[in-house]
Amino acid sequence: MKNILPCVLALLGASLAQADIIESISFNLGDLNPGSTLSGTFALPNSPTAGDTASVALTFSDPSDYSPTSIMGTITIGSGTFLPYTVDFSVPNFTDLNGTLSPINTREVDLAPFGMAQCASFPCTATGGLQDNSPAVFTSTYTITAVPEPGYSMIIPILLVGFVFGKRFVRAA
Repeated sequence: MKNILPCVLALLGASLAQADIIESISFNLGDLNPGSTLSGTFALPNSPTAGDTASVALTFSDPSDYSPTSIMGTITIGSGTFLPYTVDFSVPNFTDLNGTLSPINTREVDLAPFGMAQCASFPCTATGGLQDNSPAVFTSTYTITAVPEPGYSMIIPILLVGFVFGKRFVRAA
């Protein structure tokens, strides 16, 4: 009994450790609606390799301008040309409610990579190109950014509390 509390608190402290790499992706949709972005975060394995995929829940900065207001996408890590990795994306079609149907359809949007973001290692920050349809109705950029990991400063206080209370239980026994 006297060693249980320190062990439990040590396990809780260890559970705060981050095993995945957290990245964010942000699509610049300013050509559709000024200041508009589509963004979300995704997790990659601790040592990503070409072929790894991750799901990403994407939300619009101005959801009233788009339908649906959030969408699911897929991130795929590939082999780069001048850097080891590319960051590819697949995003389902969405509707720009402020778009027009003619003379050019700017209402139905289908984003595709056009010059993918490339990374030397992960976590990384990189920018790539995107376009709507082919031939492109508009071109823009997307950005991959490392999300700061949670502070690990909580692990040490949790361990110290476990040892302090553990010693008190030992003394009481």
